[in-house]
Amino acid sequence: MKLDLMMGRNHVRLNVDEAVIICHGLPYEQGSAIDKSYDLMAEFFSKRGIAAVVFDFSGTGKSKGDFSLLSWQEDLEYLVDNFERVHLVGFSMGGVIAYCIDNADTYSIIASPFSTRIFEDGFLEDIYSNAILKRTLRGLESLESFKKKFKEEFEILAPENSIPKRNVLVVHGEHDEIVPFEEGTKLFRHAKRPKKFVNVKNGDHFLRKHRKVLEVVYSWIVEKREGESVESITL
Repeated sequence: MKLDLMMGRNHVRLNVDEAVIICHGLPYEQGSAIDKSYDLMAEFFSKRGIAAVVFDFSGTGKSKGDFSLLSWQEDLEYLVDNFERVHLVGFSMGGVIAYCIDNADTYSIIASPFSTRIFEDGFLEDIYSNAILKRTLRGLESLESFKKKFKEEFEILAPENSIPKRNVLVVHGEHDEIVPFEEGTKLFRHAKRPKKFVNVKNGDHFLRKHRKVLEVVYSWIVEKREGESVESITL
């Protein structure tokens, strides 16, 4: 990627060939991913020599457009195409979108759903109510319209219906109260070797706040650069 910007009086061009792209999940609170702990993750990787990209999917944070899972897929495809080498790190729904992308060098899928079965009506009603109350998703219409569209789009994007990927790290907390632990094990079985599963003992859904998880993701990227492979660990 070539990025032109002004720094003081000077025109500057940044050339970045390799990057970690961090994909947020469905936002629970208002604000940009850049204003949340995702930006701290970007600092973690950049301090270790890998450029990191944090962004808001369409219909969230400071980005334009209305919320749509298929728009999220388009967003990420566009970003990935701007780099020669990409390492995708996706949290929850962001992991689902990351797993749809075909040309990433590595995938780190964290606390993400695998199958369509977890998005039952009660689950979607909670997502909708929170989005309306806290205005976290733009462009929503009626509850019934939201549920119908969400189910249709997730059916297309669900990892269980996607082509299995290689170089996949799956991280899931044993005590995830939102996406059951079994979803992570199913996603791991679906992926092709080389792959790795990380079981976070006592881990909940919000694993982005665990520094050890970031360290595991960084180690996975380094392993793939050096051709190493270990299939399962427990934190």
